[in-house]
Amino acid sequence: MFAVFCKSLFFHLGWWLASLWPGRHEGAPLGLRRLIFLLLGYPAFLALQSIHWIGFLLDEIFFSAYRRVEIETPVFIVGIPRSGTTFLHRTLATVEGYTSLNTWEALLAPSITERKLIRFLAALDRAIGAPSQRLIHWAFRKGSSDFNAIHEVGLEAPEEDYLTLLPVGHCFILSLAFPFSKKLSDLAQLDQLPENERRAIVQFYKRCLQKHLYCHPGKRLLSKNAAFSSWTADLQAAFPKAKFLVSIREPDTALSSQLSSLAPARQLFGADPDGQHTAARFTQHYAHAYQNLAQFVEDSDLGQVAVIAQSELKQSPARTIRTALEKTGLAIPAGLEALQPSPSSKHHHQPDGHSTDHEKIKHCMRPAYEAMLRSR
Repeated sequence: MFAVFCKSLFFHLGWWLASLWPGRHEGAPLGLRRLIFLLLGYPAFLALQSIHWIGFLLDEIFFSAYRRVEIETPVFIVGIPRSGTTFLHRTLATVEGYTSLNTWEALLAPSITERKLIRFLAALDRAIGAPSQRLIHWAFRKGSSDFNAIHEVGLEAPEEDYLTLLPVGHCFILSLAFPFSKKLSDLAQLDQLPENERRAIVQFYKRCLQKHLYCHPGKRLLSKNAAFSSWTADLQAAFPKAKFLVSIREPDTALSSQLSSLAPARQLFGADPDGQHTAARFTQHYAHAYQNLAQFVEDSDLGQVAVIAQSELKQSPARTIRTALEKTGLAIPAGLEALQPSPSSKHHHQPDGHSTDHEKIKHCMRPAYEAMLRSR
C-alpha cells in the first residue's frame, strides 16, 4: 500500500507543479481563476486525500476482515454519459436489498475508519440539534448549485463510486482539472492500457467496494459509472457473476449534452476557456465508448447484459426498466409501475453548439449505437 500511496502522491504533485508553468499546457492557460484553484482549491483537495490514506492504513490494521467480503452478483450501470444512467441508478437504489455509495461516502469517507468516525461525530451532532449537519448541507448546496440542473447532487444521494479512485489519481474526472495529462485522459480508454496497469486499478476499485459492503453487510452492490464504458471487460473479468445495464443515447444529443454539462467544471478549474480542447477530447472518448460498448454487448452471455435506450427510458420508464431487469434475471422492485415519464430537463443545449467531429459521429458512434439498439 505504501508504494501505491507514493505513486499517487507523485501523480498529484506532478499535475499540480506542471500546471504552474505559464502557457505550457494546451487547454489549461494560467489565468486568475486557475491560479485560485491551484493555490487554494487543490491543496485543500490534496489534504483531504492525505486523510483518506491515513484511513486506508488504519483499515488494514483494525478492519482487515473487509478483504474477505465477497461481492456476489453486483449490478453495474454503465453506458454513454448523459444517457439516463443517473435516473436508472437512483431508481434502483431505492430497492430494498441494494446498496450504493452515497456522495459523502465516496468523497469524504472511502475508508471504513473515516465512516465510523463520521458516523460517531454525526451522532454527537444530532444530540445537540444537528447544527453542524445543517451547516454542511447548506454549504454543499451552495457549492453545487451550478451543477444541479445538469446532475442533481446531495450528500446523501447515490453517486458514482469511481470517485473512490481519486486518492490514487485514477479517477477520470481529474482530467477536467488537468486536461494536458495523457495518463488521466487514457482512463477513458482503460482497455488500451497495459494489462498489469488495468489490473492494479481494478483491484484498488474492488477493495473500495469490499469496504463499502463491509459497512453494509448482507446488501447487494449497485454501482453506476458512465465513465466505465471502456472498463466493462475488466469488470466482467473481476466480477464474473456481475449483471450489466447498458444505457445508450443518440450520439449527437449525448455528446452535446456532455460538452454543455462540463462548462461549470471547466469554469471551476479555470481550464479550457473556449471549450475547444474539451470538445476534441470528448469526441474521441465518445467514439471509443460507443464502439467498446457495442463490442461488449455482442460478446457477453445472454442474461448478463441488457441495453436500455434513453429515449424509451424517458417515455416509458417502468416498462423499459422491467424489460431490462427481466432480461438479466434481476428481481422486479415493488412500485416500479408507479414511475412516470420524465419531465423536460432543465439542462438546455444545442447539438450544433460545439465544435465536434461530425464525421466521427456519423461513421463511428452511430453504427455502434444502432447495433446496440438492434441487440435488445
